[in-house]
Amino acid sequence: MKAFFKNYSYDMLKMFLNQFGTAIFGFSLALAAGHAQSPVLRNATSVGAILFYLFLLYTMTWDIGYRDRVAVESGRKQNAPLTGLWISLAANAVNFLLAIFIMLGSLLETSFTGTLGAIGAFAATIFEGMYVGLLANPVGGAPLNSYWWVYFLLPIPAMLLSAITYNLGLRDVKFTSAFSSYVNETERERLQNKRRKR
Repeated sequence: MKAFFKNYSYDMLKMFLNQFGTAIFGFSLALAAGHAQSPVLRNATSVGAILFYLFLLYTMTWDIGYRDRVAVESGRKQNAPLTGLWISLAANAVNFLLAIFIMLGSLLETSFTGTLGAIGAFAATIFEGMYVGLLANPVGGAPLNSYWWVYFLLPIPAMLLSAITYNLGLRDVKFTSAFSSYVNETERERLQNKRRKR
């Protein structure tokens, strides 16, 4: 566990900062759409912000997987296909903590848990701002952001995508040419040279 955090702490921090930056961007778009009083625009900008966030995750975790591919094939590192999932889980730890605060505020009616829930909901609006537009949509007579369980679901797409994309990088499988700029060409040449020697 200590070695894992040592090897991937920078990636976890970068993933969290990518989320935070995209959340601010998405929150700003949601505010602008709110002023325009257009649910269609609000949903469209929220979807756009979410897709942008997922694309950042996609390219980042593919790069991590490809970087590890070199170490795995050279025998310097064991193959661990769930690495992308664990990195994303660690990067989303704040989101799950906020979800717990919101759950406690909703299920336990005390002044402390109420305050905790309010703080959690406010912080979630900032840290998960790319979802704000979609969470304003009513479901079952109330907006989605009024259901505490929703906040436990929000990090799941990022975690699943990170798990899948890490393995794509580990296998050097890519679907768009956009990934080429994220591949370290020196490592690629080193890997090809090792294959030729075999």
